[in-house]
Amino acid sequence: DKKFSKINQVELDDVYAYVSVTYPDAPIYQPVNTIGVDRNTKHHVLVASVLETGKVLKLGKSCFHIHHKYKNLRRGFQKAGKLRKVRDIKNRESRIVKDINHKTTTALVNFAKEQNACIVLENLEGIRQTAKQRKKNKGQRYSLHSWSFYQQMQMIEYKSKKLGVSVHFVEPNYT
Repeated sequence: DKKFSKINQVELDDVYAYVSVTYPDAPIYQPVNTIGVDRNTKHHVLVASVLETGKVLKLGKSCFHIHHKYKNLRRGFQKAGKLRKVRDIKNRESRIVKDINHKTTTALVNFAKEQNACIVLENLEGIRQTAKQRKKNKGQRYSLHSWSFYQQMQMIEYKSKKLGVSVHFVEPNYT
């Protein structure tokens, strides 16, 4: 994509050349529709619905499975004392989840652009401290602390800025 306005930095490596560029912000269009986005820890990671038409987009169903698969693998390696393998498995899991987040957020922002809509997200700041957790339900605690909602929010913000889609935040109570 050669629509950048300025080259900031160029770094050369043995194999790669890293080029940092600046893109101009797309003009934010006046939205006709509103997309409400529910970010979940279980089942689908993002569920987006156009409030005016009722269209629903469900994304990232495999994330819950990925977290539990790698949690169980790490548990086995931890018991066996293979700590390097534990670290490698954790890194692999985070790369897979980051890839899923990239794909789901790109699909969400493109969907918003197609629907000529703005995106409304829950403001989940401090959710790990304020969410009620049962002491008996360790699965809920694990899913809350392995949830990458902040990474999703950052990706949605910079991708929507590039396409001119506006993003708004609301309190998550009763949404």
